[in-house]
Amino acid sequence: MIRSILNTDYSKRLVSGICLQAQKYIQDMKIVKLAFLIALTSVMWQACKPTEKVSGRTVKNVIDETVTRLYADMSPTQLDTIQEAFIMNYIGPEDLEVLATQFLNFDANVPVTVSLMRDKSQAVVPFWIEQKGFKKTDMEVKNEMSTYEVWQKDFDKGAVGLGINGFDKHRPVYFISVAPQKKGDELQITNVVPQEYGQITMKKGAFVYHDWDELVLDEVPEALEGQVLFTTVRGRAREAHLVKAFRNTIHPSTDQPDQLLQTWSGDPKTTMNIQWRTNTTVPTGLVKYWIEGQKDTLKQEASLFKMEDRLLQNDRYIHRFTAKLKDLTPGTLYQYQAGSLGGKWSTTATFSTEPAEDKGFSYIWFGDTHYSAEWGVMAQKAFKRHPEAAFYSIAGDLVSTGLHRSEWDELWDNSGNVFQYKPLMPVPGNHDSQDGLGSWMYEEMFSLPENGPIDVPKEVTYAFEYQNALYLQIDGTQPNDKQTAWIEEQLKNTKATWKFVMFHFPPYNLEEPYDDIREKWCSLFDKYHVDMVMSGHMHYYLRTKPMYNNQEVSDPSKGTIYLMSIGLPDHQEEWPEEEYAEVRYPDGPFYQHMQVKGNTLVYGSLDPEGKIKDELIIKK
Repeated sequence: MIRSILNTDYSKRLVSGICLQAQKYIQDMKIVKLAFLIALTSVMWQACKPTEKVSGRTVKNVIDETVTRLYADMSPTQLDTIQEAFIMNYIGPEDLEVLATQFLNFDANVPVTVSLMRDKSQAVVPFWIEQKGFKKTDMEVKNEMSTYEVWQKDFDKGAVGLGINGFDKHRPVYFISVAPQKKGDELQITNVVPQEYGQITMKKGAFVYHDWDELVLDEVPEALEGQVLFTTVRGRAREAHLVKAFRNTIHPSTDQPDQLLQTWSGDPKTTMNIQWRTNTTVPTGLVKYWIEGQKDTLKQEASLFKMEDRLLQNDRYIHRFTAKLKDLTPGTLYQYQAGSLGGKWSTTATFSTEPAEDKGFSYIWFGDTHYSAEWGVMAQKAFKRHPEAAFYSIAGDLVSTGLHRSEWDELWDNSGNVFQYKPLMPVPGNHDSQDGLGSWMYEEMFSLPENGPIDVPKEVTYAFEYQNALYLQIDGTQPNDKQTAWIEEQLKNTKATWKFVMFHFPPYNLEEPYDDIREKWCSLFDKYHVDMVMSGHMHYYLRTKPMYNNQEVSDPSKGTIYLMSIGLPDHQEEWPEEEYAEVRYPDGPFYQHMQVKGNTLVYGSLDPEGKIKDELIIKK
């Protein structure tokens, strides 16, 4: 009888109102005992939450809707205090079942034992592990970073469903191995979800995380050796992140176009892409552009992408627009504005197309920027100091956490209006492609050439030519093997006088040799004589001697020069000798100014005040 009364619409609204008033009262009373507050509010929210559907639901569905409800029900201060106990009462039992069974799924053709390796340093054991019948054993698995306790459970043949890594963001997510219960049974595993990570053999030396495949298992109990090991990525820790999860951007979007950015995805002589941001109240985008000094105004509609950062509580959704301008006149200065009909417009800015004839040009590139304010100041000074620069580039790690849009907001704000006037043609770094989840936010930020390798995401690896120079912009976080043939094809078929390559990980540095890059890519740079390779990652400055086949050669005409730079203040503590080094500095920041004219290259690395720290002239 009581349950039926409480289920009426009027009663639900009444209870909801009581709950909200009680919550405000508790907050006003400033109860000191946090545990009491969490317990009390948890009971109230349990009474208030609506009934939710079960069929066809996923972990993403549940967490998306939970976040939406939390934003509606709780203040920013309260969001910062929620803990596991609160969440367990806030989410309904049906959706908790989804979180307990839909994170990792597979089918087994015979009865199996699942061994679950959970990092011992994770403060809270995921709620479902004991609930679903897993028993903790005395076994441990280790790598150089973590010690994992082993939990086990027997399953009948058929479907197996496992749950989330918890509501925190503990990066060393659990992993599993699977073995048949009956010795001699031939195990077949099918219908694995997610399927992209694959299965290997459980043994010493095996890797677990695809985003850190150098981190291998050092200790594996004999009882687990030879089992089927399910690999994963550390980024899966984010899928149900709710505890201490919520963030704010200090630069939220408005209906005023901002973050204007130029890139190319086509021929720099005749195309230009203009991108910008607004809030979601602006439904359409348009660019007006005209040749400077002329009255005829052209217009180009923009495509729209609705970008979500689920945990960005003050600006969860934004609109990002891209207008692709075509049929432009080479060697021409244009003026433009971005906005919408009936809406607001950006200030007038300019862009220039590449000249039809080879007249020489310059460009500027940076090492890691990590959305640094100091880098932004340097970039703006470089922009004023070198107004002739045709474009800019960044060798990866533009931000520190590539899936936090708040950091991208700071990057664009710190850079001022540089990229409103000059194209930016970057490559991703490991921080832009976060924890194995890919660089989707980076990819949506930029409109770049789609001429990269077939098996690599579009726009992360690409090629373009400007005047008499070829630029290969390579995503070093993608598998090397998938890009090697494409690199050779580009180098073999170009007629450019100068060949430049940029990717994040430096083949020559004092910490990591990157033998695979040297073997597969540097051998091609030798074969087709790449002039310079530009990288970042190690946070110090380096220019190598000309290198061929891993050996120093006497002249740039006989080898490739490898450059590494840092775009923010930092200091390299360890400083051993590097026999291949020509010039190096342990401190940053620097920017690089490259002038190409005919058969002459004038290279300079400068500090923020424009003082030349390294320079080189190459003549062909």
